Amino acid sequence: MKTGSRILSLTVLIISIFASFALADAPPVAVTGGTDVSSPITQQPGAGFKKNLERKHAAMAAELGLTEVQQSQIKSIISAARQANAPLRQKLANDRKKVRELSKATPFDETAVRTLIASNESVRTDLAVSRIKVRNQIQAVLTPDQQAKAKQLRLFASDKHHKWGNNRF
Repeated sequence: MKTGSRILSLTVLIISIFASFALADAPPVAVTGGTDVSSPITQQPGAGFKKNLERKHAAMAAELGLTEVQQSQIKSIISAARQANAPLRQKLANDRKKVRELSKATPFDETAVRTLIASNESVRTDLAVSRIKVRNQIQAVLTPDQQAKAKQLRLFASDKHHKWGNNRF
């Protein structure tokens, strides 16, 4: 009998959740020319990622107690690296597009795909070295106490990612 009452209570809970969503006052949808302009799909690509990254950077700055000068130095380091790495990221994007096109080709050309993927390894290596270089430049901006705190935060984050199977490095 306990199982039946649990199922009934879960069913009631699920129905009440769906009802609350259905009855909630939703903001009006802005429609222009038949397109919902308030939809995240119509927003700039990557806008959600950028917003989330900015939130994480602000939280990290607050956690480390960064000064305005340190924050501006770190922003300039990151923007310089982005500008320097833009051609490399563009090459990877173009090559991904080419690989997709080659994978859809009727006579599959394995040699062309292997060559294209192998040529990307040097670009990926350059980007990895750039990330490490940026990390070291940022570390140089931090005080010894902030460096120790950042190291603790990185260890915590790597443990968290490892726990969930997202250990890339």
